Amino acid sequence: MITEEIITRVIKERERQFNLPGLESDVRNSPNDWATIISSYVLENVRRGPVKPTRDSFEDSLIKAAAVILAALEHCDKMQTGNHFAN
Repeated sequence: MITEEIITRVIKERERQFNLPGLESDVRNSPNDWATIISSYVLENVRRGPVKPTRDSFEDSLIKAAAVILAALEHCDKMQTGNHFAN
């Protein structure tokens, strides 16, 4: 898979996430909230005991995590305004 295809998939996933109900609550997320959401996607399809993930499920988890990272970056100004960062 080439970089452009990956970025296209991430952008498409970000658009899908953007259209989900509850998006308005993202503005209240702290850095810890974003890290938790990202971690849950990254860990979603990792090896659990003898069960290995499929390549597709692992890639999907990474694409979702990357899209959430984009969302967190989009909200950095809001987190700064909400005093979620050290000065």
